[in-house]
Amino acid sequence: MTKKKTTPMNPHEREAYEHGRAGIRLGTEGNYGEAVDAWRLASNVADVHLAFTDMYYWVKSGYGAALCDAGHHRESIAVSLLAREWTLARRQPLSSLSIARAYLALGEGEAAAPYLREVHALIGDAIFEQFDEDAEADVHAAIAGLENGGNQPTAGRPK
Repeated sequence: MTKKKTTPMNPHEREAYEHGRAGIRLGTEGNYGEAVDAWRLASNVADVHLAFTDMYYWVKSGYGAALCDAGHHRESIAVSLLAREWTLARRQPLSSLSIARAYLALGEGEAAAPYLREVHALIGDAIFEQFDEDAEADVHAAIAGLENGGNQPTAGRPK
């Protein structure tokens, strides 16, 4: 098996990457506000120096997830949408998962449904590990095209 050859990072990529790594560490420690701050620094570097590169999209996907974890749901959706196509092209669910989680947190299950289906198509039933048990019925229903555990398609149902 041959090792994939990587290109060394330029100074701006390295800076964004290090801020992102700090954001990941802080988020796993439950320091969501500090994680958002680290990702915001990475995002600022990406905006100025790395627009539309792989590093730019990697940063935006992580930033969107951190925003969701911190409860900044509308901002999470906006940032995650910037990276969604890039992550889907790499068969990675993070941006779609962040968007779905944010919509569910806002009580907008119907808006979450297409993103939940994208995640399910990528990772299968492992999607259920990403949500609390109390949301499992809504996730199942959204994947099946139903709203709030009902038995009718979501489209055209009264809210």
